[in-house]
Amino acid sequence: MIEQVRPEAYFDTLSIAHKLDTQLDGGFKQEEVHLFSYFSSILFLFKGKPLADWGYQYQIDAKGYPFSSDVAEAIQRDVQNVLFEEKDEYLVILGRGVDQFNKLRSLTLFKEREEVIDAACTTGIVLPYTSALRALLSEPEIEKRKKLEDNSWLDQAEIYPKFLEVSEAVGISSANLVISAATWVDYLSSQDSGN
Repeated sequence: MIEQVRPEAYFDTLSIAHKLDTQLDGGFKQEEVHLFSYFSSILFLFKGKPLADWGYQYQIDAKGYPFSSDVAEAIQRDVQNVLFEEKDEYLVILGRGVDQFNKLRSLTLFKEREEVIDAACTTGIVLPYTSALRALLSEPEIEKRKKLEDNSWLDQAEIYPKFLEVSEAVGISSANLVISAATWVDYLSSQDSGN
């Protein structure tokens, strides 16, 4: 039985799915929705919003991806309501899902979320998609939890000082989220290739 779905997670899954579906042929994986949701929460913090307002938290799953039970429940509801279709290990957003996303994105409640989700997902266009995924998975908080095999909540606030430092080093203000997001992913990629 599906529990009550958090409105934030419901919107986030539709928004991320819509963006990933336009970028990728053949669909996207559930863990990619979780990953871009997590990255969006970091951008939300960078934008000066409290993490408590994000509405849900993340842990590391067995594959080393951020995982939110709220996002998982929303995805399950999206499939059940025929907004997403499952194709083997992939999902695709259907026309009904796009329609629902378009209705929700104009609501004031979701405007700030849409801004950070758009910036997070744009990194998959600005940089090669697989490189962006690899870089995001090498983010320090994720790496720390994987090495410690620690299943406690991820703490995006731990990342914020370094994210801010990288953005300021290249002269980017928090107003330009797409460039900040791409710079952060590029930084993570350079750190990962340096190991």
